[in-house]
Amino acid sequence: LSDETIVSPIVGQMVDLKDVNDPVFSSGAMGQGVAVKPSEGVVYAPADAEVTIAFATGHAYGLKTAKGAEILIHVGMDTVALEGEGFMAHVTQGSKVKAGQLLLSFDIDAIKKAGYPVTTPIIVTNTADYKTVEALAGGDVKLGDDLLKVSK
Repeated sequence: LSDETIVSPIVGQMVDLKDVNDPVFSSGAMGQGVAVKPSEGVVYAPADAEVTIAFATGHAYGLKTAKGAEILIHVGMDTVALEGEGFMAHVTQGSKVKAGQLLLSFDIDAIKKAGYPVTTPIIVTNTADYKTVEALAGGDVKLGDDLLKVSK
């Protein structure tokens, strides 16, 4: 593991993780990170990484970066219940991806119409392996903006 800056995989409005309406994420139980309320229905790789988890429903991805950070990107809250409706995967588990590569696309309106929030946590699931996980962004974030810094 080494120090690393994780860039935003999504365009939207940054939300403090503690303000996410899901206790598993807001409590930090899954790890430290941030959330983004997306304005576009696409998620890109935040770093060169391997896709370690690709849910069949397309709502969440786990990535292990080349430098060792383990990242979870989870589109919306309870969206697993949609059983893939409104999600289109562009990579599979085991894929090697480059920073900026398209991971998934999703239909914001369809997810909201089904009654689910689209706020998307971006979590460092191996937070315990680092001294600090620090949010670097605030307000509006664009693809590739510095989002999180992990320090050993």
